[in-house]
Amino acid sequence: MSSTPRNSPVQYADDVRLPPRVPPIVALALLVAVLGGVAVAVAPLIGVGSGQGASGSIVSASVFAALCALAVPAVAIGVCRRSPSLAGALLAGIGAMSLGVAILDVQLFVDAIDANRLELFRPISAGLINAGMGAYVALIGHGLLVVAGGLGLVIVHRESERDGYGSARAAEYDGRSVGARIGTWPTAAAIFAAIAYVLALFGPAFDSQDPIFLVRPLVDSPAASALGTGLVAVALLIVTAVALTSISSWVGAGALVGAGIGALGVSGTRVVAGLAGGDRIGVGVGSIVGALAAVVIVGIGAAVPALTARRESRAAVASAPASAQRGAARRGNETKSARKAAMIEQARAEQARVRKLHRLAGALGVIAAALAATGASLPVLSLPEGVPEPSILATRIVLLAAGVLLVASLGLFLPGRANMIRPVLGTLWTTVVMGAAAVLQPVVIATDVPGVGLGIGVFVLGAASVVAAATGIALWLAGTAEREDIDTSVEYAVNRAVLVVGGIGGVLSLAGTALPLYRGERYSAASVGDWPWGINTWGQLLVGVAVLVAVLIAPRARPARAKALLIGSAATMLAYVISGPLTSSRIPDATVGVGAITAGTGLLLLVVAVLLVRATQSSAQADKQ
Repeated sequence: MSSTPRNSPVQYADDVRLPPRVPPIVALALLVAVLGGVAVAVAPLIGVGSGQGASGSIVSASVFAALCALAVPAVAIGVCRRSPSLAGALLAGIGAMSLGVAILDVQLFVDAIDANRLELFRPISAGLINAGMGAYVALIGHGLLVVAGGLGLVIVHRESERDGYGSARAAEYDGRSVGARIGTWPTAAAIFAAIAYVLALFGPAFDSQDPIFLVRPLVDSPAASALGTGLVAVALLIVTAVALTSISSWVGAGALVGAGIGALGVSGTRVVAGLAGGDRIGVGVGSIVGALAAVVIVGIGAAVPALTARRESRAAVASAPASAQRGAARRGNETKSARKAAMIEQARAEQARVRKLHRLAGALGVIAAALAATGASLPVLSLPEGVPEPSILATRIVLLAAGVLLVASLGLFLPGRANMIRPVLGTLWTTVVMGAAAVLQPVVIATDVPGVGLGIGVFVLGAASVVAAATGIALWLAGTAEREDIDTSVEYAVNRAVLVVGGIGGVLSLAGTALPLYRGERYSAASVGDWPWGINTWGQLLVGVAVLVAVLIAPRARPARAKALLIGSAATMLAYVISGPLTSSRIPDATVGVGAITAGTGLLLLVVAVLLVRATQSSAQADKQ
């Protein structure tokens, strides 16, 4: 009888192992996380706000926030011996979310009455509120959770270098992403939940009738609150993307659960505080949607191991007859032509799945374009009788974006061309969201006038933005399905020329979306220099970020896909630059702004990057000949 050596780990599927002892770095990360969680939990007891304008916290909200802060370290301690990578991913998930929450804590020191942190303290008058010792403890606690998250990333990296990392019960799933292992619908649900959470952050956190407790929308929040909320949103999107692209189901599960609990600690705490706030304070719709989205993310993360095990078991069972057939072939009972036919049939099934996803993305793109064009044509304001409809020039941007997205989306229905056209749409869908945001900004301002309300066009444009985001998700799923048929053993060298030129172009493009396209003596186009940021500024930044991400991915992609991705990025920036002349007439003395020059330079560099990819591709083809 053989036994496992005492100093060697016991191997399980997908990097699950029982080390003889907890590694020092894991112990350090857990210690830091526990200290951070305890600090966050006890902060309300110490006293966060002092002065005549503050009272104690809402106890139920404080307890809920404490449970969220302590839950992840507790779970990580429970699984650290069985799977250090799972413990590290849990800490990395909540650590990423805690960075934004730490910035929210800074608002306690700037202007505490506008922090709206009912789990820490409740304003009872307009008197001055000073940050108490509890504010420092809360900030330190969230800072420690961020440090624990960084250590968690180190743990995951170390575990990824061990044998068996990313293995599966079925050989065909070895090295496959978590998104591919759990299936299309759970993956789409996780992405939709993350996007819903981000959108929910723009909604009202509370419904307040209290003249002391003022609730501002995100775009009108103080700088620290807006920046912290934005970092929470970005962190959740990044962690979700990283979790779904990880090759370890345990790492993907841990990252989703950790980030989901961190998101629940923000929105869920607001729900509890609103429910317990009394007659004058209620729960805002943004908090409800955010809490539900966070619960979905946690649920999907917790279900990842079971989902992967079920699909891998089915694949193993399905491959058993094939193994028996191969054995029979070796005994002469199977012909070579039969095996070839089976391989061809499997390839056809994979191609059919990819075509279905291409058509889904194309259909969503067409619907988004149609809704955008319809919304721009309908009244966006509800006006009193006899008042003429004002001209909102931003609708021109929507019509331009709708036309470009429609043409590109129809290309996904072309047989044999969808694989090449799909990367082009990778950034184009953001132009519809940008156009809708540009329309919504003046509409929101106009509704401050008595008797003026939202028109039907606003709601149609909102639906167009949601469908455009769904198009982006469908494109990502289609790209994932395409990569499943690629031989991953062949590595494509990074095109350094494209990386440098395209990278600079992407940075300039992002800077261009942050700066005004035109300006006059008294007014200018939207930019990050105008605080608080308008909805149109957020829409522009979405375009800039999407382009920057695309141009950083392109040098590592296959040449044909890289060229298409850069062409789509250039087309996206061209639509943004053209939006300047389309709307500049709203300012009589408008002149070209620094944003137009910067974005135009970025556009030219993107075109140069396309030419560099094309030259590299032509040179490679010539060498083969």
